[in-house]
Amino acid sequence: MTYRDDAERVVSEYGTIVYRVCRVKLASFDPSLADDAYQNTFLYYIEHPPKIEPGSEHEKAWFIRCAVSRCTDLMRKHKSADEIPETLAAESEDTTEVMSALLAMDEKYRMPLYLTAVMGYSITEAAKILSVNAPAFRMRLTRGRRILAESLELYDHLPKTAKEEIE
Repeated sequence: MTYRDDAERVVSEYGTIVYRVCRVKLASFDPSLADDAYQNTFLYYIEHPPKIEPGSEHEKAWFIRCAVSRCTDLMRKHKSADEIPETLAAESEDTTEVMSALLAMDEKYRMPLYLTAVMGYSITEAAKILSVNAPAFRMRLTRGRRILAESLELYDHLPKTAKEEIE
């Protein structure tokens, strides 16, 4: 396989996934940076190709982790020392109420929900991708589900608190 063929393969195979991860990660920071993070992910692949079997789940996880890292790099680079941008409403083709609510959430709760519910990763796999230990990941996922349910006014789907169970 030539260099060009490999580049075309990874962009066609992982392009959509990488772009969505970038949009979700950067939604509350600056959604306009998603294109830069997307390009930086594939440039990083070209400059530092992983020693992973092409087309494997490991390669897919590598691209997701790399996209998250490129987003973090851009956030650090664009973060002003005296001003942190407020949460921005993401303008996108994803117009569903659930996706809008997900994109409006804090990143530390948004990414666990996205990786498990949308991408289908297990808690263990998603925790590794985000470099978080499993108990912390579970807590973020639980809190994220609660925040999402509250923002969508799905109160019947929220777990009862200890106080509500006593009453």
